[in-house]
Amino acid sequence: MKYILPCFALLALSACSSQPNQMILNPVYQGGKLSSINNSVSTSVIDLRGDPATLKLIKSDKTQTIASPGLTASLKSALDSALSRNGASISNLATTRFEVDIHTLQAVVSEKMVSHTSNAKVELGVRVIRSDSNFSKVYRGTANFDGPLSHDRAKVEGQLNKLTVQLITRMVSDPELLAFLEG
Repeated sequence: MKYILPCFALLALSACSSQPNQMILNPVYQGGKLSSINNSVSTSVIDLRGDPATLKLIKSDKTQTIASPGLTASLKSALDSALSRNGASISNLATTRFEVDIHTLQAVVSEKMVSHTSNAKVELGVRVIRSDSNFSKVYRGTANFDGPLSHDRAKVEGQLNKLTVQLITRMVSDPELLAFLEG
């Protein structure tokens, strides 16, 4: 009987500490109107990453990779929101196509005995295609943080979400891109 209570406590603690084997990325554009995009566009997001892992967790000699299901849909939602808030009309029937390619979207977390480091990198390529002309540009961003003990998955997810929203914000306020959309 005296062994049942400690076993139950250990089981309860181990259940609380386990994390799901997926990253939940949901970048949300909350910025205001930064520009005036008075065009109708159809949008798409294509994942071109060679490595589908959104998180690489490195612990001593082991590496664990974790994916993020629904990544293209959540990125498209943030993109559509950003474009709409800045005056664009989103329509599948639009003749102007606004395509975003995910080249890189990953955090690499290195865990040591008493600390961890997270290095995130996001690279998004943009193609705006019209019947008579095209525009393309690549947007890149990095973010890093250190912390004690092991990593907190929610902080790493937040790091990637924030970085992704920063790049989307850069897109919708980019003078070159805006000039192409106006022209």
